[in-house]
Amino acid sequence: MSSTRISVWALLRDSKCQNRYICLSRCVLMQILVFVAILLGYQASAFAQNWERLSEDQKLILAPLESDWSSLTKDRQKKWLEVANRYPRMSEQDKHTLQSRMTSWAQLSTQERQKARDNYLRTLNISPEKKAEAWQAYQQLSEEDKKKLAERRQGKPSTVTSPTLK
Repeated sequence: MSSTRISVWALLRDSKCQNRYICLSRCVLMQILVFVAILLGYQASAFAQNWERLSEDQKLILAPLESDWSSLTKDRQKKWLEVANRYPRMSEQDKHTLQSRMTSWAQLSTQERQKARDNYLRTLNISPEKKAEAWQAYQQLSEEDKKKLAERRQGKPSTVTSPTLK
């Protein structure tokens, strides 16, 4: 705070400053802006749960997300903490599935994650009946046709690669 006072007084003594009241008001305004910026930055970081503040059990369960934890939004962190709190009551199969999917997600690049989110959002617009129908049609394809379909769709953004949804 004393360094701020020194800078205010230095500005007041500055010979380039024609009107000391204008200089003083500028300095006060700048201090207010800096204070607000610091306050907003603090609030934004306060929303993010620090990885170190998680319990040991939560850290163990959410370990695949550790490197991304600080970049997750407050809502996503909250969602994952709720999952971690439900984890002890899950079946062994569900625990295994959750760990496997978290690990897979953590290994995706930013672009791959965004593509997965986009694909998920697109599938919300498709009725469950249509999805089931498409899945059945896909299951009836030969292995060779499935491979061809996958090769054709590679690189193209798509929700579902089934021929029935086209």
